[in-house]
Amino acid sequence: MKKLLVFLILFITSCSTKDKLSITNENELFSVTKDNALIVCGGKSRLIESKNEEIIKLEIKDSSSSGKEKLVQFTIVETDRKGGKYRIVNCYPNEDPKKSIVKTIKTNYKLN
Repeated sequence: MKKLLVFLILFITSCSTKDKLSITNENELFSVTKDNALIVCGGKSRLIESKNEEIIKLEIKDSSSSGKEKLVQFTIVETDRKGGKYRIVNCYPNEDPKKSIVKTIKTNYKLN
């Protein structure tokens, strides 16, 4: 009976992938830093709407009270002759950049 139990435990652990196990281990979660935030969120093409826009600020924040989930907040500015426009965009990163959620949460116009 003990041999069967040991075999069953070994079989279950051998079927699990390392990726799934790393999600349960808090120390091994993929990390989001200012250096890789743009890549993890899917690149500039997912954030920038026109050629006149540029990212002027990037912040990494906790999106939950537990501190396990992160969100990246981008401040994007577009300037033209009539004034300027800025947007605040939140990105909820995922290990697969295509699955990251990108939402514009605030848009304002400022005149010079």
